[in-house]
Amino acid sequence: MIACLSGTLIRAVELTGPVQTTTTESTATIQWRTDVECGTRLQYGQTAAALDRKAEGAVTREHTIKLEALTPATTYYFSVGSARTRLAGGSFTTAGAAAATATPQPSLVRRVLDVIAPGKKDREQTDAAAKAPSARETWGHLDSLQDHYDRHGRDFGSKSPEEYAAQAWRFLQRARTEDLPMKLDRTDGTLRVFDPATGVFGAYNNAGRTKTFFKPGSVSYWQRQPGQTVKATHLRFFER
Repeated sequence: MIACLSGTLIRAVELTGPVQTTTTESTATIQWRTDVECGTRLQYGQTAAALDRKAEGAVTREHTIKLEALTPATTYYFSVGSARTRLAGGSFTTAGAAAATATPQPSLVRRVLDVIAPGKKDREQTDAAAKAPSARETWGHLDSLQDHYDRHGRDFGSKSPEEYAAQAWRFLQRARTEDLPMKLDRTDGTLRVFDPATGVFGAYNNAGRTKTFFKPGSVSYWQRQPGQTVKATHLRFFER
């Protein structure tokens, strides 16, 4: 992706590989690489919804954060990126007696598709919901929403950034129920969705939040997108 600021071309930060974690009973080392130099920030906590602690490092392409004084046999959730950009999320479990018998963490495919393919009860509740959650809950980076709306809102007749974000969320729900073509990028958990009938494309992070939503105008754009083909309705075939 290329961004333009005051006439200067700036490359958006992207991961160049998967996030690596190494743990002991009381420490965890998290490493990742980016295609350009940027700040190093890791936020973490014991629930995915509350990453209430953070650690920071140098401006670099090779990012390493070591966490210490962690609780043994405990699962922590985290996100990595810079002060301005969240690039990916994940979890790790520290070593310890309980960790050896802990339930294995679900695969990346399972975690991503669980967001868009919930159980029967959740599916009924989602389908019955007449109103999408707020953009604060459904859009990955709120500071980018206005720009995406300005460039692509007219594709959908959106009257506001909030309405545009809601349309992107509903597209993901429709993709789940109609089994639209999907690709999962294992490097960062991005799920890409395309509707051949309408030419609509959406990309979502591994928490199910929108990264972009527009009409590329050509099926070849979809064909060039990276990722493994997945189906929400056939999840069992993609377990690893």
